[in-house]
Amino acid sequence: MRKLTACLLATVISLTVAAQTNDSSSRHFKPFKVNIAFGYASPQQTSGTYQFSGGALFAIEPQYAIIDPLSIGVRVEAALTGHLSNSNGGADNSSGTADLSYILTLNYYFTNTGFRPFIGGGAGSYTTATIDSSTSNASVSNLPRSSQFGYMARAGFEVGHLRLAAEYNFLTNNASYLGLKIGISIGGGRLRR
Repeated sequence: MRKLTACLLATVISLTVAAQTNDSSSRHFKPFKVNIAFGYASPQQTSGTYQFSGGALFAIEPQYAIIDPLSIGVRVEAALTGHLSNSNGGADNSSGTADLSYILTLNYYFTNTGFRPFIGGGAGSYTTATIDSSTSNASVSNLPRSSQFGYMARAGFEVGHLRLAAEYNFLTNNASYLGLKIGISIGGGRLRR
């Protein structure tokens, strides 16, 4: 994973250096913006067959563009995911996970037009709490809350102030999840000349 992160960072830096030498003109976009997004969270599939696996997420991410193609930010995200199964002669078993993350992000935008595809990643702290329940014996077991270091990789695009992205959050203990997001960007619009 560290090799992948180092390779991604090296690629972004080399593309940024190339962009600076090819386009030495001034900025096209305002440097500061705040992304607000919500969407679907799909938990990592663990062993077993589930009738339903999914959840929801909400994120806010202030970003600052060092140069037009490269921005840094801090993402704060809450994701609620769960599994529901019907087994053991009709008894429902379910588990749920709540993740709260604070991560530093880096994004690279490929264009300076109205349609801006991007890739990015980040790393930071994830706090995870899990609950398991079963209707067969009416029991609920809470697992302790844990904090861990995790990674995130993303790809998506922006059209004007609309933002669509897919992000995968790499965590241990079967807590990884995929987030599909739609959101808006406040600020960061095109500079008027």
